[in-house]
Amino acid sequence: MSVFNPLTSNYSTQLFAAIGKKLYMNSESADVHFVFESNDDIERVPAHKAHLMVGSDVFAKMFNGSWKEMDKVKIGDVSASAFKEFLQFFYVGQVKLTMENIAAVMNLGEMYNVTECLAVCTKFLKNNLNDENVCSNYELAILLNQEGLKKACEIFIGLNIKAVFKSTDFQTCDRKMLAQILKLNWMSCTEVDLFEACMSWVKVASKQDVLTKETVQAHLGDLFHEIRFGSMSLQMFAALIPTYGSTFSLDEHQEIIQMIADPTFQSTIFNGNRLERCNTLDLLHESNEIFCGRLISNYYSSEPYKIKNIETTVFSTNESLLLRAIGCGNIQAIVNKRYFVLNDGVPTKITIVEKSETNNEVIVFNANGILNSREFVRISLTKPIRVKSGFTYEIRLEQTSENCYTGGLLKSSVELESGIIIQFHRDSVLEKDPTVARGLIYSLFFQKI
Repeated sequence: MSVFNPLTSNYSTQLFAAIGKKLYMNSESADVHFVFESNDDIERVPAHKAHLMVGSDVFAKMFNGSWKEMDKVKIGDVSASAFKEFLQFFYVGQVKLTMENIAAVMNLGEMYNVTECLAVCTKFLKNNLNDENVCSNYELAILLNQEGLKKACEIFIGLNIKAVFKSTDFQTCDRKMLAQILKLNWMSCTEVDLFEACMSWVKVASKQDVLTKETVQAHLGDLFHEIRFGSMSLQMFAALIPTYGSTFSLDEHQEIIQMIADPTFQSTIFNGNRLERCNTLDLLHESNEIFCGRLISNYYSSEPYKIKNIETTVFSTNESLLLRAIGCGNIQAIVNKRYFVLNDGVPTKITIVEKSETNNEVIVFNANGILNSREFVRISLTKPIRVKSGFTYEIRLEQTSENCYTGGLLKSSVELESGIIIQFHRDSVLEKDPTVARGLIYSLFFQKI
């Protein structure tokens, strides 16, 4: 005999969702209203204490304590529209996030300890990081102690630092944010680039085009001594003097030259760190790698797949990741329906293209490689690519050889850790089984952000 459990059925899920949707913003059944006042305008947002108490231990404590008898709660420092979006987590389990309301909604999630809200907001921000918002989002991550978002921002800044330096978001960030960036150990730039970015930041902050020691001191203060002048060559430092010589004191000049010339010299002014940030790959260590293997079996198929002159593999992901490398299967010749080793490697042009929902294309990687019969080929990217949900990525392998085949049988979807799914699209398929894909890309190597 089977027993129907309404609490675990699809019907139950749909029913609870329908009830929540009906109660959301329903003034007639509400037992509490949140009141927002702005510019002589008053807006009342209805809610239900039971719903809020189930979803938030902070609300539970409030409505069992000092707010127990209250049917009106005045809210300040947040807009009514942002609060309405936040309340959707308690009723329909989703929220319409935008870059305009995300900070307010995330702050509410932190304030009322709604972990699902924070997780959804973090995922949204990770997927929408760009040059013009990463510093602001980094500041938000630090403020709300969101380590996952903080790490994602640090990786994005490190990978795209030259573009970030040019952004208004960086140029107008506060001194605390600049201090955080100066603490980063890995950035894809030289220390000279970082120094010049700091000078540009001071020019914006001071509204002066010609900088003096006093101006730099007034705005940077001790942050000036966090710049790793000891990692520069003498030629690099000398090139700064014609433009920025007046921003250094005589003692600073002397110590910088001593740090550069003598690796054992201990500076009393600067922090003494001589590590080149562009060569410190701590954030991208191989131990953090996530393997996406597509091979169904190590056995070759009896139906060889003929490799096209332009072989295209298209994939997408449901979560932002860093693509670090692609893995190509070995290739063979076919003679009398049998696989044979190719004596020579096949030169291949590799292009990776990012495509948005509107089909705008951006080439994010270009390289040349050699595919061969004798081994699996891993092609590491010179710079990791951030792949985002809502986009598709095309890996195009172009070769001229005619008699090239592969026998691999591939998955069209691979689930990685923590519910991350890599979906492959528009695959060539096995003739007798359309669920089995064919192609040259056997694996992808990611790093979780």
